[in-house]
Amino acid sequence: MRRRMHGRLLVILILLMVLTVSLTACSQAVPESADRISSPVNLEIPAAGTWVLERRLLDDTTEAAEADDVLTGETVGFSPDTMLYAGQMFRDISYKIRRVNVHEYFLHKNREILKKLDYENNEIMVVNVYSKDNFLFEFIIDSKGEKIALVDDRYYVMRKVSEEVSDVQEAAVHETLESGIKEAVAHKQPVRSGLLLGVRIPVQTADGLGDFKYGTYWISCINSTLRPVLYTDDIYLPRMDGFWKLEVEKKPGSSGLEDSLRAYKVTNTYNKGGDRPAVTGYRNVSERVETRLRRAILYVGNDYACVENIIYDTDSNTAGAVFEKTLRTLPVDNLSNVDGIKISDMAGENGAMAMENAIAEVLANSGYEGIVIIDDDAQQKNFALYRKTGHWFFKGRIDPDRQGHLPYMDFNLNLLPPANMVAYDVLHVPWKEMKDKLPNAIDIYTSPNRDLAVILTRSHILLYTIEGRKLSGEPIAKIRLEEGSTVIMAEWSMGEYVARWENSFIKNNDTHVVFEGASGAEAE
Repeated sequence: MRRRMHGRLLVILILLMVLTVSLTACSQAVPESADRISSPVNLEIPAAGTWVLERRLLDDTTEAAEADDVLTGETVGFSPDTMLYAGQMFRDISYKIRRVNVHEYFLHKNREILKKLDYENNEIMVVNVYSKDNFLFEFIIDSKGEKIALVDDRYYVMRKVSEEVSDVQEAAVHETLESGIKEAVAHKQPVRSGLLLGVRIPVQTADGLGDFKYGTYWISCINSTLRPVLYTDDIYLPRMDGFWKLEVEKKPGSSGLEDSLRAYKVTNTYNKGGDRPAVTGYRNVSERVETRLRRAILYVGNDYACVENIIYDTDSNTAGAVFEKTLRTLPVDNLSNVDGIKISDMAGENGAMAMENAIAEVLANSGYEGIVIIDDDAQQKNFALYRKTGHWFFKGRIDPDRQGHLPYMDFNLNLLPPANMVAYDVLHVPWKEMKDKLPNAIDIYTSPNRDLAVILTRSHILLYTIEGRKLSGEPIAKIRLEEGSTVIMAEWSMGEYVARWENSFIKNNDTHVVFEGASGAEAE
């Protein structure tokens, strides 16, 4: 009997020890350099409960703006799967938590705010909140645990008013559900689609070699009714933490001018392009000559950009002689300091094998004998994305002698771009359907809502509504393209994000209308 009791006690002690270890593991603080998106349990939510934006942090340049502040007093609430903000309830919430260098974080922000924060070892925590992978809200946590919300480049101290989901949140949930039911009964929710379409446009240059400029179209519709189509210079790029601009600058180098890519996050400080981070070179102009290195942007996505690097042989007697022509894929966060990532970094061992097999095949069919790839690392970086039949594909390149004597060779990689490079690449109108209707079309993009098709010819953008899996009888808009334009970016938004993207596009760019849209298609 004693042995049996002793055995039971031993089992209980073991279970208690396991439970203690499990609970301890669940309550650990966020580790150094944490960077994750998850739907955490309540213990892991970095700001669980209900909060009020108690006061705005001001400095000498923002004191005058306090009078027009309408966010002080706003309620913000966080629960495991919902967030309350601006009177709206958002679901399917996830969090991204990062420990960052405070000076790097504020590099393009209002650095005066640093004087009002406490930070040890030059670090702070940054928390981004998402709904269905769409960015909603950002706040920072200093070394004293103070939480500061960042909303439209304004900083607000957050004060907790409840440890739990408050009555305010519960009321908002109830009100949201009730209004949603009433609206659904009264009429269908409006279907909203928006597209940021980035283009590369060839330009003439005095040296005769030609170059490129870049621009972005904003195209949107509500219930298949087209709104005004807008255009601005440069690439206006949506990312998980907000909007960025991507530009090409010209800088002096040892053998002439060189193209340099740079990307920066857009804030209200740089409204309409009036002020922007300091430019060390100068931007696109058509009169420049003797450019040693030119970079043509081939593709831009949330986190990566693909470019073609052309190095001209300035010592050659032949005008425009090319010394080297390579492809590169670069992280948007580090465009100027990285020579490119390898295909194995993007697609693992499958990427490396796809590159190796494709090169072996192209060399076997080339007729060149005795060519050996000496620098495997450099060859693995020689790839980019390109468009074909309405989709993005990987393309690699080989330079047989690296001296410009033999022509470089491009080849397809039997590899689909991963989701972290191309987020959406689905056609809701078959390629054949488009070509049968429009034989001169060269590309097509379709909305995830299956309501809008954007079709390119060599001279126009044609906009069609989608009916089933077919194009409408006639285009709802025809917009002239500059000769030689090529699409390098296509980023879709849906639902409530369409109005947000449009407002940001107008607010932060010098835009002009290229199509008036249909009457009555008002922004909501």
